[in-house]
Amino acid sequence: MPLEGINGTGREVLAISEVWTKPRVWSSYLPPPTSQELEISGLKDAWMSRISRVEEDLTWLLRLPCHKFWSQIQFDQTIQGFLDCILQQFPRQYDPIPADKQVSDLNRGILHKLFLVFLRLSTYKESSQDFFSPQYYGDMIYDQFILDMPKIIDMCSLFRSCNLDITRKMVENIFKVQPKYFEDLFTTAETLSKAFDNVGEQFQTLSMTPPNAKNLDGFIDLVGFIIDIASSSFSLVHVYPPASQPLHLAGFDSRLASFYQSTIVSLQDLLDKYIEAEVLTVAESSHYSGLIQLARHRAVLAFRTIVEFNCISPILSDNSCDKVDVLEHFLSLFTTILQERTFLVDYNTKHNLGDDFLVFEQAGLSVDPTRKHYILDALCESTQGSSFNILQPEKEKRSSSPPAATLSTEVNGAGSITSAQTKDEIDSMISSVRDLLPYLGEGFVEKCLEHYQFKVDEVVNAILEGNLAPHLNDLDQALQRTKPASPEPEPLIAGRGVYDNDEFDVNTRDVVDLSRIHRGKKNKGGDFKKLLDDKSDLDSKGMRERFSRLGIVTDLEVMVGEGEGDYDDEYDDTYDDVAMGQEEPDSRDEGAGGRKFVLPVALGGGKIARPGPSVPDDDDEDEEEEDSGRKRMDFARNPEEMRAQRERARQEMMSRNTKKQHHPVKDVVGRAKGQGQDKSVLINRARKNANKGKGQRVGADKKMSKGMF
Repeated sequence: MPLEGINGTGREVLAISEVWTKPRVWSSYLPPPTSQELEISGLKDAWMSRISRVEEDLTWLLRLPCHKFWSQIQFDQTIQGFLDCILQQFPRQYDPIPADKQVSDLNRGILHKLFLVFLRLSTYKESSQDFFSPQYYGDMIYDQFILDMPKIIDMCSLFRSCNLDITRKMVENIFKVQPKYFEDLFTTAETLSKAFDNVGEQFQTLSMTPPNAKNLDGFIDLVGFIIDIASSSFSLVHVYPPASQPLHLAGFDSRLASFYQSTIVSLQDLLDKYIEAEVLTVAESSHYSGLIQLARHRAVLAFRTIVEFNCISPILSDNSCDKVDVLEHFLSLFTTILQERTFLVDYNTKHNLGDDFLVFEQAGLSVDPTRKHYILDALCESTQGSSFNILQPEKEKRSSSPPAATLSTEVNGAGSITSAQTKDEIDSMISSVRDLLPYLGEGFVEKCLEHYQFKVDEVVNAILEGNLAPHLNDLDQALQRTKPASPEPEPLIAGRGVYDNDEFDVNTRDVVDLSRIHRGKKNKGGDFKKLLDDKSDLDSKGMRERFSRLGIVTDLEVMVGEGEGDYDDEYDDTYDDVAMGQEEPDSRDEGAGGRKFVLPVALGGGKIARPGPSVPDDDDEDEEEEDSGRKRMDFARNPEEMRAQRERARQEMMSRNTKKQHHPVKDVVGRAKGQGQDKSVLINRARKNANKGKGQRVGADKKMSKGMF
């Protein structure tokens, strides 16, 4: 491009050159003061004066022509620090907004012009005359560090609520012209994982210290860390969903679930300790509780975006991806995070896992039933007692769930506040929302809470992102609450009992027979002694009827005729002398010639012996066994004797296998020179010198004695 000289002479200069750069002192940005700081005299004017200079710097930068703008960006060494300061210090959506309208409008103007500056930085073609080639533009912004991953993440966090569509096009254009940013996403995932570890260590340190005013700053910083990490992660994958792929490959999603379980959820318990210690005020505790709930909400949304891009969207699309591999990634991921029970419950509340499995099955994929039910069963064990159950049919849910009138709270998962049924709880939720957004009216906040099922985080998120329902957008945001009419008293319900409409119902009967009332158990059996003495059922007639049913007793008919004592030749007297059902007499006879019963040897008996004239007693048997040298088997040996015998055997074996002990190594080195030596070292050295070369001397003497020298 032509450049005019001082004397009217001109020369050609490159479009992007240091010649076009003008030296400038850039003003540093400061966040707006809080409501308490605005009460200080002169602080508001000082802040507005500084911010006005920042706005002038941004306006001057935007008015530069294309070649001068890019020359200033590339060759000015201080402008990058100026832009980074605004990106890092500018308040996020979840930060409290100052109540002063003048301060708020001026700060919003800074955000608008900062958005235009980065929009210009993200575009390589401003017009048909002013443009770069995509390759040159991509190398320039990457090699000169004009845009890097921290700046891109801050852009997503700040500009997502301003204009999501344009912010998405900006980031897509950056990744399109320079694929190296995809490689930087792996490094970003590792950096975020290290941040998780650092925050976890700080939380462990803080949780071991008692809650007091000295540790309050550390707690506030910890809350700021978790909300910043959760919001930044969600903003990146929400603005640019393809970033989910390298994050998933780097294992960021599983680390996020572990960080959610170990730190974010436990931070709420730590907040309760600070509240019990009365270190925080009611307004501060409500503010920090809302930040923790918002961090939980956005962490779950970030995880869902990663899962949806890597596992759900490829199944629903028509591209030629390996759907079996996609299903395997889904199953592996959720199998890995099964131990993070709280995160899994919160995630399932927002995004039902049963619906995801249904998507896979409808796509024609064969889901392993064992792995599927393993995940769902673990989830059901985690959700016992909660308000949902993914495996329970709808009818059973209705029948098993208690009536709504008896429930005061309901578990709703990540970032949710309990569904209030009382006026005090509704007032607390309205106060929580208005602490974050004080310009809203109580009536408007109540309408929003009713629409979003009393979930504070969803209400705040919808208001900040401008995604309210149409009927809520039409309402005045300064709407105040109306006093509800006093409800009519409900009619009393008569009590009911187990004696309704019977002879003992005192509510319907004036006279009750007290003789029929018995306290305690009745003795239906009577006196036990009288029961044993009663033999009435053992008479002959009763016993005959009982045995007749068993078929044992038969009636014999006696023929009356020739004589009652005549012999009946049909009677068989063969077995009259044998006792039926008993052992025969000869089985007990020792001299009957049969084999005598002998106890087996294994059970302590001996061999079959000839019958002797007398049976020896036990003492004689013991003496005979000792005399014969046979050892009697002992089935109940004393454990102490067994342990002693084994110890003796072990000692004998060790004594047999013990080798000759080596002599200890004698120290001849000692300490370093000049430090002195022990007496033992000096003795060892003298002994070594005396015996050194002893074998050689003996050999030399032997040779000399034989005349070899």
